This record gives sequence, C-alpha cells and structure tokens, in this order.
Amino acid sequence: MTTTQTATAGASDVQTRNGGESVFHKMRNVLNSIHVSAGFISHRLREFHVDDVGRIADMLEAHSHDYGWYLTQDPKGQKIPHFLGQLSQELTHNHLRTLTELTTLNYYLEQLEYLLTAGQAPHRAGGFKDTIQFGTVMDEALAPHQGELDRMGVQVFREYQMVGEGILEVSKLLRILVNLIRNAINAMREIPGQSHRLTLYVLPCPDREGFVRLQVADTGSGIPSDCLTRVFSPQVPGAQSDLLPNLHASAVAAKELAGSLRVWSDGLKQGAIFTLDVPVIHMEGER
Repeated sequence: MTTTQTATAGASDVQTRNGGESVFHKMRNVLNSIHVSAGFISHRLREFHVDDVGRIADMLEAHSHDYGWYLTQDPKGQKIPHFLGQLSQELTHNHLRTLTELTTLNYYLEQLEYLLTAGQAPHRAGGFKDTIQFGTVMDEALAPHQGELDRMGVQVFREYQMVGEGILEVSKLLRILVNLIRNAINAMREIPGQSHRLTLYVLPCPDREGFVRLQVADTGSGIPSDCLTRVFSPQVPGAQSDLLPNLHASAVAAKELAGSLRVWSDGLKQGAIFTLDVPVIHMEGER
C-alpha cells in the first residue's frame, strides 16, 4: 500500500459518528483557530508600548534633582502624570485582552490534543465535546478578569450547587461566559463611586430536566425594559469597541449548544442577570 493510500485509509478509520466529518478536517479547523489566536496575541503584544515606560523613566532620571519643578512647571514634565494614566489604562486593556485570548488558545490546544487521540479512543458522545465541571469552567472564564475586578473593588460571589460533571463543547461554553463577565464589568464601570458585586451561579435548571443553569449577575448600569429584547441583536459593523462583548454571537453559540441565553434587568442602574441554560450529557452513574 502506498503512503497516499495509507493516509486515505487512516482518514476513513477516524470518521466521526455524527455527520461523517473526519477528525482530520476538525483538526484543520482547530489549527486555523490556533493560528488566529496566536496572531491576535502577537498583535496585542506589539501594542504594549513598553518602550514608553523606559522613555518616561529616562526623562525623570534626567531631572532627578528637581522632580517637583519638572512635574509642575516644565511643559513636558506637566504632561507625564496624564500620560502615565493613559498608558496604564492601555496596558491594562491589552493585558486583559491577551489573557482572555490565551485562555481561548489553551482550549484550542486541548481540543487538538483530544483530536490527535480520537482515532484510538472511543467517542463517549457524538460531536466535539469534552468532560467538564461547570464550576471550574465558570472560574476559568472569571480568571482573566480577576485583576481588573480587584482594582475596581468589585466583590465576587460564587453560588455553585452540585450539578456533577457533564459532556459539552468546552471552548464554546467558555467564550459565552467570558463575554457575559466582560459585559458585567463594563456595566459596573459605567457607575463609578459605588460598591459593586458580581455573582456567579451554577445550579440545576429548575424547569428543564437534563439542563444546567449558569448565571452572571451584576450591579451595574442595568437595561431599560424596552431594550431587553434588543440586547442580543446583531451589532452594527464598526460599532463594537475592543472591550464590548458580542452578545449576539454568545446567543448564537448558546443555540449551537442546544441551549438558550436570556437577560433580565429591573431597569437603569438596577444591574442585570444573564441566564444561560445548556443541556448536559451526564457521565455514566451521575444521572
């Protein structure tokens, strides 16, 4: 048998059981996602402007004998405090975005590792899924934002009930949760000077058997009642800032998981709670 024939036979042996899509095709898709994430991270790292920190240090060092006069009287020195504030905000922004993308990249690598062994391991459930603990995934979605929450003085509460492990598309679930937490942070930032709380819930879905409910609740700017139905509408091209999560994409991803995403708010400055219900294929013996 030739090398080409061997490769063809190998691809045929690792066909998935739902739809006939080959593992090699999925690996190619995951590799594309890895390249995109790696490119995004590389771009972000180039935007960190760490050289500006060195330039400011050199300017201050050159006036080490008269800091007070330089920062209050010299035209260049007077700009330094404002510039440092802008630089801090930009570095914090890029740091958060890079950490978030690194979390996504990590999951793509885990998916690739899973696919590399897919031909030798039995499929416990059709499709591209993995075994997860829902509280752990919620914590992993929170992790890239923890530093920013600490700086804002936001208290984080976890209300995790026992739901057991399940089998689900981890990367898709993680991206939804990251977007919801990002959205909550943005909403709380819009009301400065007040103590805020971010509450994360994991619980059995009370009205849908076989579903798990994940919720993200904030004490932020809230949503007017006439806007609740438009929260998940497609965004106008070019209107999305770097830090604005794509809630429409999150709602679409929830549907792709055969679940649902909805929101409730009592109005402006009353906070909001986003509820994600997803079906779960439970591990054997945990139903």
